[in-house]
Parts: sequence; structure tokens; C-alpha cells
Amino acid sequence: MSQPILETVDLHRRFTVSQGVFKPKATLNAVNGVDLRVHRGETLGIVGESGCGKSTLAQMLLNLLPPSEGAVIFDGKPMAQTSRAAFARRVQPVFQDPFSSLNPRKTILDIVSVPLRVHGLGSRAEQERTARAMMDRVGLPARFADRYPKELSGGQRQRVAIARALVMRPDLVICDEPTSALDASVQSQILNLLMELKAEFNLTYVFISHNLSVVEHIADRVAVMYLGRVIEMNTTDRIFDAPQHPYTRALLDSVLTVAPGQGVPDLALGAGFPDPLHPAPGCTFHPRCPLAFEACRTRVPAPVTATTGGASCLLTETETAHA
Repeated sequence: MSQPILETVDLHRRFTVSQGVFKPKATLNAVNGVDLRVHRGETLGIVGESGCGKSTLAQMLLNLLPPSEGAVIFDGKPMAQTSRAAFARRVQPVFQDPFSSLNPRKTILDIVSVPLRVHGLGSRAEQERTARAMMDRVGLPARFADRYPKELSGGQRQRVAIARALVMRPDLVICDEPTSALDASVQSQILNLLMELKAEFNLTYVFISHNLSVVEHIADRVAVMYLGRVIEMNTTDRIFDAPQHPYTRALLDSVLTVAPGQGVPDLALGAGFPDPLHPAPGCTFHPRCPLAFEACRTRVPAPVTATTGGASCLLTETETAHA
């Protein structure tokens, strides 16, 4: 396969967190040794519970947050050696809440035109024509040009955010929960639009979401995160048809069904949430894992690497050893 357009190498991000007046400060490992590769033209989905490090990872991929350790490599070059302006011309974000990411005092045309003005691409008339053409392409008629974000629905605002992200024709788009704030019917429209634009403009996506149904629909490969680590990575078909890690299986079992009488699924993970400030020794998932055995309490599973994929689990290591 060709050289990846985006790669992370042993990526870490640590925060110092106050625990109270009389307690020492603690270290939170929000992202803890993540290796990823994203190839041109593909969509990599990143999933996991709230607090697993997905959004922190997205900020580092967007060069908004420096890593504490490790590196982000874009198009074969460390991100630290790339100017912010050059990087922003080729990598753009679509955020979760379109209302908070749009300037309420600017018209829709001004918002979509901003990247062109910041980077000095074309005359003012050319910028306006390019912005109007992109608005039309994402399904925003010309009458929306002079409106403000507060006058639009959630789905329309997200179309504005997509138009702004694509107006400079970037190579890579980082989508951080882009449909989670939308109604189900609008989610479907936005997802279909993103897939159409990907094919039309030869885009590459990193698609971050907690919604497994959405990720299954749009992603080519999936990375599953737990407490800052990637604990399983594989093609979308393999993840959804034959998950290897118990946590991945629990996530898939957690999807609510519309079938009558099914009720709320029991995941056997307990009611508590893991403490990222004090992760368990050994496999960090073992306190919640219904399949944990004694070695899980002390041994750390081999990490998932960008080249091999698979699952970071002692169960799979044991099965491989006895195969």
C-alpha cells in the first residue's frame, strides 16, 4: 500500500490534574501510546466511550494540541516541521456542535469564505464565487448566503461547517462526532453527503464517533479506544462480524435495538466507569471484563500497532500461542 497520508507514532498526551486542596496533583494519560496509519482515500473510524481520549487525539491530529511524547506525521513529514498555514490548507476539521464552531456575527457566506481570505486565495470576487459554489454543492441554496447561524437548523449549520472545511479542497478531513448533535433522519443526510463528497473530491477522513452504527456505515477501518489506548484495530467488516477484544464485543452489544420486547442490553461491565487517573494494573480493562483471568491483573497485553492491527488482549495472545 502507498505511503500513509497521516501517521501517529507512539503518541502520548498527558495532563496534570488537581485532586483538591490537600492532595497532590495527578497525571492523566488522555492518549497513551497510539499508533495509527491513514491511507489516502480511506476512512478510519475511531470509536470508544466518552472519556477514552478520542477528542484529545483529534486535537493532536489537527495540530491544535502538541503531543507530550511521540509524533504525528503528515504526508511523510513530522507535523512539528510543517507550518500551521501549510498544514491548515490540507487538513480541515468538522466539529461536533456546528453552532459553537460558527461565528454567530458572520453571515453564512462570510463563514464559508473565511479560509480563502485567511490564506489569500484569489480576489474577493473569486472567493465569493468559490464559497457560493461550495454552499450549493453541500445543499445550501443561494438564499442562505446572507443569513446567520442562529437562523439555520442543526443540519443546515453542519452543512455550513462542511462547506467551510472543503472550500479549500483539503486532502484530509478530521470529523469529530459530526452527527451526534443531529436528529436521526438528519444524521443520515449528513453521512450520505460526506460519502458523496469523499468520492467527488478524493478526500481522506478520520471519523471519530461513539455511534457504532454511523461508523459501520462510513468507515473502511475501525480503531477502538479504551482509556487512551487503541485496544483493537481492523477492517470494518472484521470489527463488526468477528470482534476479538471483549470490550469491542461489549460496545457492539450495547447498540439499542428497535425490536419490541428486547429491552436495554446487559453488558456485564458493571455500573461503574473506569478511573483514568488511577487505571488498573495489568490490562486496564480487566476490572470490567467478564472473561478476565489471573494474568490480566498483572500482565500488560502487547499494544496494537499500525502495521499489524488486531487486538490488545491476553485472550487473543493465548489463542494464538495454542493455535
